[in-house]
Amino acid sequence: MIPVMFRVSLAIAFLLVPTGWADGGEQGTVKVETLSRHETVAEFRGTNYHRCMGLTSLCPDQCGESGTLATFRIVNYVTYEKLGEYGDPKCDEFAFLVENNIKHPKVPADIRAAVNSLKKGDVVLLSWKHDYVTSQGSSAPERPLTRLEKIAPVGTQEWLNQVDRRSGIRDTKGHGPTIGSAEWMQAVSVNLGVYDKLQHGPTPDSEEWRNAIQWKAFGIKEGQLKAGGEKNGAQQDKSSEHGKPRG
Repeated sequence: MIPVMFRVSLAIAFLLVPTGWADGGEQGTVKVETLSRHETVAEFRGTNYHRCMGLTSLCPDQCGESGTLATFRIVNYVTYEKLGEYGDPKCDEFAFLVENNIKHPKVPADIRAAVNSLKKGDVVLLSWKHDYVTSQGSSAPERPLTRLEKIAPVGTQEWLNQVDRRSGIRDTKGHGPTIGSAEWMQAVSVNLGVYDKLQHGPTPDSEEWRNAIQWKAFGIKEGQLKAGGEKNGAQQDKSSEHGKPRG
């Protein structure tokens, strides 16, 4: 099995998806307690073959826990919630099995497609939960992914769309200003905290404005990725724990 490991200086989380998901097995009555939620910006490190280090008679080739492992470096935490005493802390790296060694999928089809579309160095929105699941009399931790989405290049239409989703400016029916309009930039700037209480801030659609939006929406500072980051994952400032990166 893939262990969940945490060290003082470097926290590394591995996602173990139960084989019951891939096999479509009957789960019966299931109780799920969410212990922590992690919403991050991460850099794709690539995939490699993971060999299960378990000691059962089926390990490593027949247990279903060897296979293609996708690894991500955590650049920043956008939101972190610890909901239970034993919830996972923030981590610096996250990895999960995409499929096992006999080609059985370990994550949903949309996640597999997203991983297959990534190149090493791509920056993504990566989110997961730490759940404690009880089913048919047995209990075990699970860490299901809730989002894997590549962050588009700054200034592109897809980037504007992603900023729109992050900004929370739309009502429950999705109504709001036209994406990219002056009204939209104003609303996004206010909601993300780019503008102060007097609505002072960088000129909309300027390079300074786009860099400020990138920081407030995704926790990425100008040049941070090229420089390897100022603070990431478990070492990041606690100001991000409630979803508001420090400006």
